[in-house]
Amino acid sequence: VVVRDISSQTKQLDAKSFYAAGMAVFFVFFSVQFGVTSLLEERNDGTLARLLVAPISRIAILAGKLLTSFLVGIISMAVLVAATSLLFGARWGNPVGVVILIVTAVLAATGITAIIAGFARDAEQAGNAQTVVAVVLGLLGGTFFPVSQAPGVLSTLTFVAPQAWFLRGLGDLRGGDLSAVTVPALAMLGFAVVTGAIGVFRLRRVAEL
Repeated sequence: VVVRDISSQTKQLDAKSFYAAGMAVFFVFFSVQFGVTSLLEERNDGTLARLLVAPISRIAILAGKLLTSFLVGIISMAVLVAATSLLFGARWGNPVGVVILIVTAVLAATGITAIIAGFARDAEQAGNAQTVVAVVLGLLGGTFFPVSQAPGVLSTLTFVAPQAWFLRGLGDLRGGDLSAVTVPALAMLGFAVVTGAIGVFRLRRVAEL
């Protein structure tokens, strides 16, 4: 009888998969910017006023912008998953679990982007702030190196970033069944609900100007 501890192996992504997932969730915070910040651009260019006088509700306009951000994020993540799997041999895990994690990660990214845009004066300021937040959360979330394995408070602080939950979910999915993504997915969904609610409230005021 041979006793072998495989817990650290089964819950840790290999190097190719880790960096593929890290880069994918890092850049999704940039790709979702365009739908939301376009609302600010249209306000500054005067096209938003034309949309508001048309038989289109403000909620429909805002929903269209948020849906655009969400779909762009989903498509960009799907392309990166397919490309890194085919070209670099990255192993993402159970497809259903990966889809759940991608959807919740994109929702979280869209919510964070929306709340930043809601407090920005114009599209340029929103873009600059979103870039800073994306980089800071990417660093804290361990998209460049596994921060969760770092000593001290840094290993705990990493989970203030949705990226960390995404990477944890993929790692747990590697070492378990589909239920392993439940906690990470719920955590990212919590980010999406809180930031999205505040962001929508602020963006509705933008659409009224």
